[in-house]
Amino acid sequence: MLKGKLKCCDGKVGHIVLIVWLVFATLYVLYGEYNRLNNYVAARAYNAGISTAVTQIITESQKCQPVPVNVNELKASLVNLECLQQPEEAEGE
Repeated sequence: MLKGKLKCCDGKVGHIVLIVWLVFATLYVLYGEYNRLNNYVAARAYNAGISTAVTQIITESQKCQPVPVNVNELKASLVNLECLQQPEEAEGE
């Protein structure tokens, strides 16, 4: 249908459109995969940071001392419940 109207270009327009479409599609897929990979790496780093923080809190709490925790302006002191439990005195004493 368009061949008769585009005689001067001998199909070059179709080739150019195809090349532009392939470049656009390739860049679109690469950009999507790049973002997916960045999100995956960021999530793994976030989870590793949480695991490290929890491990440090558990280690510090085993010393039976209050563990200060600060997030921006929020502050708290955490205490291990096992340290607060008094050993039961033997009956008859």
